Amino acid sequence: MPQVREVEGDDRAVAIIREIADLAEPAGVRVALYPHTGFWIERVEDAVRVAKKVERKNVGVTLNLCHFLRVGDEANLDARLKEAAPYLSIVSINGADHKGDWNRLIQPLDRGEFNVGELLKKLSAIGYTGPIGFQGYGIGGDAHENLKRTMGAWKKLTTLPVGN
Repeated sequence: MPQVREVEGDDRAVAIIREIADLAEPAGVRVALYPHTGFWIERVEDAVRVAKKVERKNVGVTLNLCHFLRVGDEANLDARLKEAAPYLSIVSINGADHKGDWNRLIQPLDRGEFNVGELLKKLSAIGYTGPIGFQGYGIGGDAHENLKRTMGAWKKLTTLPVGN
C-alpha cells in the first residue's frame, strides 16, 4: 500500500475536518472535500489524502470535472477514480473541452470535446451510485436555454446502455 504523503497544513486541516465531521454525524450529514484549482486541496488525490487521514465515515471527496481537467490530470482519470472510489461522495459534471480556460472547461452538457458518457461509465464501473450534479458556474447566455439543453443531454446520457 502506498504511503500517504504529508503536506504542510494537513495536521491542522485534519483536526478541523474531524471536528466538523463529528458535529455533522449525529444529523446524518456527510462532509465532501472539494478539490478546487489553485486551492490547498487542488486535486482529487489531495482530497483523498486528507479524507484518509480524517478517518471519519461521513467524510468523502468530490470529483468536479472542470477542476479535474483544469489541473491537467485527464490522462490519470482511471487511476484517480479507483483511488477515490471508497471516498467518492459527489460528482459534478458539465460539458467541457479537454483543456483551456473556464469558458472551455465549463459548458452546457451538450457541448465540449470531453466524453461525459465515458466518465459516467467509468463511475458505474467503480460502483459509484451517489449524486451527480451539473456545474454551470459562469456559463454565459440564457440560463433557461442552457438548462434545457443540459437536461436533454443528461436524458440521452442516462438512457444509454452501460456497456456502450
